[in-house]
Amino acid sequence: KIIDILKKENDLSNFKISVCDEIPAHNGLGSGTQLALSVGYLIAEFNKLKLDINQLAFLFRRGRRSGIGIECFKKGGFNIDVGKLKGSIKPPLSIFNMKWPKDWKILLILDKNLEGLHGKKEVQELKELKKIHKNKTNLNCKSLLMNIIPGLIEKNFEEFTKGIRAIQDMMSETFYGKRTKYASISIEKIFKNLNKKGIKCYGQSSWGPTGFVFVENSKKRNELSKYLETYISLNNIHGLKILKVEGRNFGKKIISKGEE
Repeated sequence: KIIDILKKENDLSNFKISVCDEIPAHNGLGSGTQLALSVGYLIAEFNKLKLDINQLAFLFRRGRRSGIGIECFKKGGFNIDVGKLKGSIKPPLSIFNMKWPKDWKILLILDKNLEGLHGKKEVQELKELKKIHKNKTNLNCKSLLMNIIPGLIEKNFEEFTKGIRAIQDMMSETFYGKRTKYASISIEKIFKNLNKKGIKCYGQSSWGPTGFVFVENSKKRNELSKYLETYISLNNIHGLKILKVEGRNFGKKIISKGEE
């Protein structure tokens, strides 16, 4: 599809693309946007097409609801956008970009037993969501401006955690009708256990089912990862995979043959 779209307006040379690795699809990780922009950008660069990232995103119909995937592709880091006006064809406007603190680490919990909402089902689900009360919107904005952004700037993990917790509780309440509910029952069980242990900086990525846990440093992440592996085994939970990942503070990068 990407090649067909680009062929409509441009002459393309012969080329071959091999995808060596990819983000798991339909897991709430924005894989569709990253793959589309990666392939499209490579083709555009190889053929010297005068197309920037925003133009490619528009051609491939990315950024219709969120512009975060586009901004992450451009420059990485921690990004915030402001949504978009009704009827607008442009991606949501990016208002904040900052490097992710190097010491802060991330665990992803993947549930291989199910897929997150995508495609037509996702569009329909968004249409059917009840109108969100302005009080909830105001609380989300407060959490963002008073906890998350200052927490990031000052590298105050506790304040950052407060903001993430408030927004994640609101997400669960809005999507599923309950503050402690998530797409994956297995991940929900793990999160309830973490909450009992006093660990609060966890949540669901987009529609899920992938869960995330932010931790202050590598040591705590290693300890938590071992604990979760044991917990999953003792509770006979199947189909979960834990990944240790980092915050990526750069965007797209083309590496030519022979380069490190």
